[in-house]
Amino acid sequence: MNVMMISLFGLIFEILPIVVLIIGILWIRNVVARSEKRADEQLFMERERSKQMQVLIERLDHIEQQLDSNAKRS
Repeated sequence: MNVMMISLFGLIFEILPIVVLIIGILWIRNVVARSEKRADEQLFMERERSKQMQVLIERLDHIEQQLDSNAKRS
């Protein structure tokens, strides 16, 4: 019985570091994946803001041209 317990504990202590290592690697992979996803979302939002800003600039340029043409008429 004592030999079986020692063998069981020996087996557990051989397998335990491998399991902990695998769990650690999976955890790190998940953290990196979440970080990449968050970075991708931020990049997408920045691109959308850039597009919106470009549209606003174009509208302001158009308004400025209209004001200039109205001022020349007057």
